[in-house]
Amino acid sequence: KSKDEILNGTSIYDASASALGYIYQVRYALLLALQKVSEVNDPDDCLISIEKLDDIAFEQGGNPSELLQAKYHGSPGNLTDRSSDLWKTIRIWSEMIADTSKPFEAATFTLITTESAANASIAACLSVNEVERSISSALEAMQEISAETGNKTNAAAYKAFASLEPWQQRKLLNSIYVISNSPTILEVESKIKRVLRMSASDQHVDAFSTRLEGVWFKRAIEVMSTDTEKGIGLGELRSILDDLRSQFLPSNLPSDFDEAQPEYIDIENDNRVFVEQLRLLGASDKVIKLAIINYYRAFEQRSRWSREGLVMPGELKSYMNSLEEEWENHSSLLEMQHDLSKDNEKIASGLKLYRVCQTDGAKPIRAEFKSAYVARGTYHDLSDKKKIGWHPDYNNLLHPVNDEGAA
Repeated sequence: KSKDEILNGTSIYDASASALGYIYQVRYALLLALQKVSEVNDPDDCLISIEKLDDIAFEQGGNPSELLQAKYHGSPGNLTDRSSDLWKTIRIWSEMIADTSKPFEAATFTLITTESAANASIAACLSVNEVERSISSALEAMQEISAETGNKTNAAAYKAFASLEPWQQRKLLNSIYVISNSPTILEVESKIKRVLRMSASDQHVDAFSTRLEGVWFKRAIEVMSTDTEKGIGLGELRSILDDLRSQFLPSNLPSDFDEAQPEYIDIENDNRVFVEQLRLLGASDKVIKLAIINYYRAFEQRSRWSREGLVMPGELKSYMNSLEEEWENHSSLLEMQHDLSKDNEKIASGLKLYRVCQTDGAKPIRAEFKSAYVARGTYHDLSDKKKIGWHPDYNNLLHPVNDEGAA
């Protein structure tokens, strides 16, 4: 970095503004999709795409219905009559209109910008405000400006607009709407949460919104990365919302770590107590690896529920106590089936105890919660604390070093 860059806290390699612009597009698309899903007659017949036809686009019945350009700026500014944001957008839309092979006849074109628009400016004359809106004034100004020379930045845009027939220019402007002073990236997030109040309680709307955005961004990336999908169906969004709503019912909890993996697994050198407990039974590396994964998933899930206030005070402690009682019940029953004076019977009893706790004994924390990794991993947590064990003599057989490590 140069001295000036260091003093200003900037860098020529700083891409944060561009990154925010793309995040803004995806987040704004979610807001628009949430608003649209309750407006259209058939959500399954409406698609929203990002970076396909335009920054954001809606298609209904296979035809483009709304095309939107999103221009995000982190600091205040004005959308002037010669603004590159305005004219780059006009160029894109002019070229669309000029291409008669594309079905944009009935589409509306919207420029969404965080910048403001001065009174009587082109942007103001194309605004959604009917009092300010004046297509004739905008057309006159744009025809005059597009005839200018010397502006290298906008030259291609001027040419694209000027190349349209006058009736095409007017038709295009009739379909254009400029929304200035649009919400910032954080304000869009707040608007999304307000829409989601119909799906989640005020107490849980933050957690609900976070999960919805996670699914939405993942799907947006998948769609943008392939040519086989045209967009995300609003019917799919409705299904995502229905699924999330079911996870936030009083009888359920969200499951966030079904596919999560620890960053590093070293079975051979893992000396945690719950791993050593499995070694006492002669467990294979495959069994130990799965135990490590479930331990990790359960720990992360319980921690997230606690951070987000999704579990009631004392609920996790009560749940762990219930699993401990479940272990105690199965353990006592197995004692009647095995002669625990024999080493091979002790191991057989331990294996059966472990198997039943990881299957039938993997009781859910709430009635509708389906992901077994929480129960399975929580058993390993209890095992790690030596509150339970699989081998009948686990307390005597575990190495002292493990007790020190667990502390």
